[in-house]
Amino acid sequence: MRVEVVYFAEFKKITDKEREMFNISDSTLEGLLNLLFEKYKLKTLIWDEKNQKIHSLISVIINNQAIHEKNPSLIKLNDNDTITFLLPVSGG
Repeated sequence: MRVEVVYFAEFKKITDKEREMFNISDSTLEGLLNLLFEKYKLKTLIWDEKNQKIHSLISVIINNQAIHEKNPSLIKLNDNDTITFLLPVSGG
């Protein structure tokens, strides 16, 4: 299965990319996350080690739809999905 990840803000800085295609065999968001964590130093930004799930402050967007699941890492992905992870916006 092939999915696209779009990077913004800190994610873009770490990966030095705006978007990237991945071939995944595990069709869950967690499977994609494992690939991202192997390739880039994103784990501390996205993953809550204590609770073993995506940080509650991270917004997960799949195909331009915000995901409001308690544990989005268990969501099944489909071929050609586009996934974006967003950090909270802050300003002063």
